[in-house]
Formats: sequence, C-alpha cells, structure tokens
Amino acid sequence: MASFRLALARPRASLAAPSLARTLATPAAVPHRPSHRVLILGGGAAGQAIAHQLTRSGRFAAGEIGVIDPSSTHDYQPGWTLVGGGLKQKEELRRPLADLLADTAGVVSLLPHTVTGLKPESNVVQTESGEVGYEHLVVAAGIDCKWDKVEGLAEALKVQGSGVSSIYSYDTCDKLFPQIDQLKKGKAVFTQPAGIIKCAGAPQKAMWLAEDHWRSHSLRRTNNADSPVSVTFASGMPSLFSVPKYSAALDVIREERGVEKLLQHNLIRIDGRKAVFAAGEGEVTLDFDLLHVAPPQGPREVFAKSALADAAGYIEVNSGTLQHVKHKNVWAAGDASSLPTSKTVAAITAQAPVLVENLLSVIDGKEAATTYDGYTSCPLLTSYGKVMLAEFKYGLEPKETFTRLFGIDQTVPRRAFYHLKKDFFPSVYYSSFIKGTWQGPKGWSLSAPSARSFSSSARRSFSTSSAAARDQPARRPRDPLATSPHAVRHALPSGETLIVRAPPTAGTPHSIADFGARPAQPGASAGELFNVAPHAGTGVLPPPIRAPKVAAKEPELNEQEITEIRRLRAADPTLSARALAKRFSCSATFIQIVAPLPKTVRRELEAERSLFDDSMGFNKRKASVERQERRALW
Repeated sequence: MASFRLALARPRASLAAPSLARTLATPAAVPHRPSHRVLILGGGAAGQAIAHQLTRSGRFAAGEIGVIDPSSTHDYQPGWTLVGGGLKQKEELRRPLADLLADTAGVVSLLPHTVTGLKPESNVVQTESGEVGYEHLVVAAGIDCKWDKVEGLAEALKVQGSGVSSIYSYDTCDKLFPQIDQLKKGKAVFTQPAGIIKCAGAPQKAMWLAEDHWRSHSLRRTNNADSPVSVTFASGMPSLFSVPKYSAALDVIREERGVEKLLQHNLIRIDGRKAVFAAGEGEVTLDFDLLHVAPPQGPREVFAKSALADAAGYIEVNSGTLQHVKHKNVWAAGDASSLPTSKTVAAITAQAPVLVENLLSVIDGKEAATTYDGYTSCPLLTSYGKVMLAEFKYGLEPKETFTRLFGIDQTVPRRAFYHLKKDFFPSVYYSSFIKGTWQGPKGWSLSAPSARSFSSSARRSFSTSSAAARDQPARRPRDPLATSPHAVRHALPSGETLIVRAPPTAGTPHSIADFGARPAQPGASAGELFNVAPHAGTGVLPPPIRAPKVAAKEPELNEQEITEIRRLRAADPTLSARALAKRFSCSATFIQIVAPLPKTVRRELEAERSLFDDSMGFNKRKASVERQERRALW
C-alpha cells in the first residue's frame, strides 16, 4: 500500500518508468478452477444413478455435484442383445444425456469434457479444458472395448457382407440379426474373449437367439453336423459360465440343441472368412459364414495409468464399502471398479445405494459402514420366449430372488423371466433405475439416503415423479354398505350393527321390500325389528330384458375318460384345465377337481403370474387390485 501512495506523489511522466509500471500493474489473472463437493467421472448407468441418489438426499445445493462425460447421448446397453436378436430397435434405447440429468433441479452440473489425468493428492481432475477440483471423487467411467486387440476385426465390421458382427457397440449391434435371418446354410461361430467383459453372458445370449431362430425355420437339428446351419461357441474362458450351477444347466441345453463347444479358444485374428484362435500353445483356424465377436475389454488408459488403479488397471476400492483403499475421499462403482463380481447393470443397482450411503457418512465424519455383498445378475436368453435368470454374489454363490420368494428353480428357462428381460427391465431402466429409485431385487425405494432436510426445489423436483406413484397403496373402493344413502342402521344389544338396505336393482329404497325397517326399541330382539305388512308397491320385479339362458346339462364322464384326463395332466402339467375341459366337453372346475396340479407346478404358475403382475404399469396394477376387492365385496 505504501508503494502505491509513493507512486501517486511522483510526476505523471514517471509513470512510464518500467519499475513503476510493474508496481502499478494489475496482478496477472488467475484462471478460475471449478470445484464440486462431489465430482462423478462418467455419466453412464452408475454415474447417473449415484448422481440422482445424492440429489435426493437433499444435502447438496445447485452445482455442488458435477458429472464429467464427453458423450451427448446415453444408451441402454443391455438392450443391444435384444437389438441383435431382432426384438428392439437401437434408436429406442438411446436418450440425450442432458435430458436425463435435467430433473435434478440444477444440483447436478453436466461437464462435457474428456478426462486426461488424475491428481488424487491435490483433489484435482485434469481435462482437455482445464482442471476441476473436488471434495469427493466417484469414478464410474466404465471400460472400453479393445477392438484393435483382434487383428482385422475393426476392418471386418466396416465391410458390408463380411459376415462379421458384434452387439457390443451402438454402431454394430443392428448388423447381427440381418445376418442371422439371411443365413440359410453354413457355419456360424460365436466368440467370447478371455478375461473381464461387460455382461459375460451376452455372447451366449446372441448365440441362443440365433440358434432358436434357425431352429424355428427348420435349419437346425439335434446333430450339429447334419444341420443346414451348424453352430459353434468358441470361448477363451474355461467354462460356459463363471457360476458352476448355471454353467452346468447351460451345458445341458447346449447338448440338447447340438451346439459345438470350444473352451479356452481365444480369438486373435480375422482373415477373410477364417477366424484364428489361440488355443493352448498353438492356433486353431475355423471357417465361418457368420461370425459374432465379443471384443476384448479393459479399463480406460487414463485411469489404468493413474495412482488410483490396481495392477490390472481398475480403480482399487474396498470390495464391501466401495471406498478407495488409500484415498478415503475417492470411490468407484460399476465396470471401472476393482470389485470382483460380474460387470452388469444389475450389479450397479446394489452398488449405488451402498456407495451413496457410505459417502454421506464420511461427509458427516463417520466411517463407511454399509457393505456390498457382490450381488449381480444376468438374464440369459436361451430362446425367443425363455430366459434363465442367473443371480449370484461374491464367491460365485447363487443369490436367487425368486427361489427365495417362491421356491422355483431359476436354472429352468421361463417365459416370465423373458418378459422381465425384454419388457420390464428396459422400461424401468429409464423411468426409475437411473433416477435412483430402482434397487433391483429390493424394488423401488423412494426414501432419500441419509436425508436430513429436503429443499423446496428438491421436493418439487421429485414430488410429481411417476416413480413416486408406484409405491402408493392402491385406492380402496368404498364399502357400498357403509356409504349407501338408503341404508338403515340398527344397534344390536350385542354391540354389533345391523345394516338393512334395498337391493341394488330396486327403483326406490322400499319398492321391492315387503317390510319396512323400524328403529330399534330398547330390549328388542333382532326378530322384532321387522314388521311384515302389505306394501304399496307391487313387490314384483320388472320383466327381464332378455330371457335367461338355461345351461345345457353337461354329459357325465366315465372312469376311462377321467383316467385319460389324469394321464394327460401328469404327462404335461402345463396343459391348462380350459384346454382339457374343451376336449372332454366338461367344465374347467371339474378338471381341477379330478386332476389337480401338483403343488410345485402351482407355485411356479403363481410365481410367473406374480412376475407378470409386476411387469404391468402402475395404473393396470391398481385396476387389478380394485377388481379383486370388488369381487370380495360381491
């Protein structure tokens, strides 16, 4: 300050002096570095779910959560399997990323940058546009497909008519089904690389759908060699599936359908119509007419080379708390993490709530105590209309939701599971999962994690959400006995209430009844409440609109026919009572009496019905509940 006063006391000409000019010069501008309380790297499934759950906690102001992702769109990647099977269009699975984060009331800021480096010791992320600071960092950046790891793969995918396809990218997932449909004769090869990939069951899903399509067109036989189209599954892994229980069940299906299995065969090169595999110490070459490739995959280079990564290049976190083993303000979820479980969206449904709960606890100065058990799931499409639902946790131990609830065997492919995969999961993904309200087997959760005070803006943001309506109990219809304006109530000595009302078809309250109701007299019995007397009305119902139908008497079945019904039901328990009733000209009720379903089959049917009900929208489920309650009142 003294030097500034001295400068003003000197003549104006002296201002041109270099030394004085430096004294009076404005200090060099320091570029502003944006900073966030929580910075999320990746706007995919994990990043969005975590961002929304943090927002719903009500503990963050506008702009305090940042999401860095250079993409302008987001894809429901599990749906690419359905695209490859001709069941979906890829365009319907894509959404603008900014729109998906627009409902956070400004709490989440989307930063369209590319991460170029990490400085965890300085709490800084480097991007091509500058540095971004943070208090807590969440890495949910996913993993990359390494197309260049298979020689000739990238080039073959670009060539029309090459016979090569892959469901592992938006640009190529729709190439598979036209190739399946056009192949009438030849050899189809489906590959899976060695190592970690996104949804390890996806390569088989593509194969099973293709095989089922060819079988439905009489192009497949039980003996692979005698089929017009032969199918080979070549995997770099030592088994069909990592969990022994499901691997054994898949192997049974493979043998029944005559699919050739080549394990520990890792695709390394494509040369025209030849696929070259590394097998043992040598190479194996297979000719193909159709080749579906699951490319090798791995962590992104910028994260693999950072101080946060383990030896394999994944963000090294505690397998229970999802907190980094060294930097306690760094977290990771999803494919980019080192968690020893299958990398699926289902896994993220269980990981996100744990990470959010622990992160908020650390912000409060507490320890991260909530733990993740490794839950993940893979709905394995085995045909058009059937899915084997694999669910497991750490240690490759099955953790099956529907076995626990209904006692059914999830290694048996079922149609109900197929509708979960094809219809329910794609619908709930955008409406609830990335919004932070869907938690997989735990269903919907509208409670805010560790919420202390919702801001008014946050309340407005989520109060009108359609997801909030799903957990509301169905509206209970009013009891017509209690609400009828013509009902007459009598208090009985026993303390009960007798309600008398006219039939619902009556024109007036007493046009049909031949007696009138009187108020209860002290000490009167129930029989004395009514005084039978002539009524001014005729007491006769109006003529029916149409003559009542007289049901024809059903023919009686003999013992031989009943025995045949029981034999058919035992041979095929899924044969409906209605079908048998039509065949033997009797009622479905009679079939259920003489040939009831086994308890195990009934439980399975009830479970499938329950799954179907869960796949319905909120309005349909509410209407169904109200219909059941009306029937109970009738």
